[in-house]
Amino acid sequence: METRDKLMSLTQSDKTQQWLMDKSSNQTDVQQLQQQFSQLLEQKYNALLADEQAKLDQYVEVHHNLEVLKKEIESEPIMLNIDKLPDIKSTMLEKAKNDEHSDKIEKLFDRLEQALNGTNRLYTQLSLIGTRTHRITTKNFNIQGLPKAVQRLILPAQFKKVYTIDFKSFDPSIVGYMTQDSKLIDYLNHKEGLYDALLEDLSLSKKEKKFVKRAFIGSFLFGGNFDSPKFKLKHYVSEVQWLDAVSQFTKVIELKKQIEEHKTMPMPYGIEHDMSAFQGSSIMAFYVQTVASYIFKHILLEVYRAQCEQKTFKIIVPIHDAIMIECDDEETAQNVSQLMKSKANELFNGEFAHVTVEALGGVNNE
Repeated sequence: METRDKLMSLTQSDKTQQWLMDKSSNQTDVQQLQQQFSQLLEQKYNALLADEQAKLDQYVEVHHNLEVLKKEIESEPIMLNIDKLPDIKSTMLEKAKNDEHSDKIEKLFDRLEQALNGTNRLYTQLSLIGTRTHRITTKNFNIQGLPKAVQRLILPAQFKKVYTIDFKSFDPSIVGYMTQDSKLIDYLNHKEGLYDALLEDLSLSKKEKKFVKRAFIGSFLFGGNFDSPKFKLKHYVSEVQWLDAVSQFTKVIELKKQIEEHKTMPMPYGIEHDMSAFQGSSIMAFYVQTVASYIFKHILLEVYRAQCEQKTFKIIVPIHDAIMIECDDEETAQNVSQLMKSKANELFNGEFAHVTVEALGGVNNE
């Protein structure tokens, strides 16, 4: 099914419609259903205002332009320093939390060994619309699913070093863009970041930072139950204390209430998704992550254009909301990070995007 149809429908489609979008079939009944679905989407597109159609067309064009990068990534193997794989596997198994965790590690390395097939070369396939939130995914082999310890074994093919450039607090930054909540933006621009600012409010130490992060995204932004076992912050502060700390983000709270009441998601690409059929799901999570995908793809395309012009670095693969590149030195990686930051702030119409640069591997950098 066409890119435009997927962008218009995937977020709110049911399982049958998802199957139709991806199904390649010679069966007449299936083709008729696909045609009917496409006609409905065409009617929906024609009902959009001219400026909304233009926004959607522009986003479709972003996907078409990224197709070239997708083909480049898929056509070349990712090289691994396989000599270190046994040690990494042993270390991970020693640190496994339980038998179930150990089994997952064993299965991961079994799949990795099968994919390598006696070589140090790993191929991957990209889907530019790999999830319902339009996120880019990798499969056969899933590079994005590799543990960081294994990602550190990725070797550069053309340059000397490998870096991952990632955004700090990307989902909260997306919410800052969506709401223009001045208090959230202030916290994103805190000298040590959003979560350290919240630690100060809650009088907690830095060792609780991961719990604050998990609760802020999972409980506050996406509406999870603060008393859930997965939010271990409850062992350090009460729900009343937590709600008091996040109550200052008034525009975020207002957006959540609007979404809960109306169950619609006005998207930056001109579509308003009706999510009324998803009462049991976190509509806010869908919303934020779909907008995040929109922002990230524009940034990825900007970086790819710079790669083609400058020829001083090369994109290895997108990793969730980060970009793994190879280049000759940290200065080049920092230049790419500034490009990513600048493009994000341009899209945000603000100055609250922040990035980190992490050295992974390569010459004199293992």
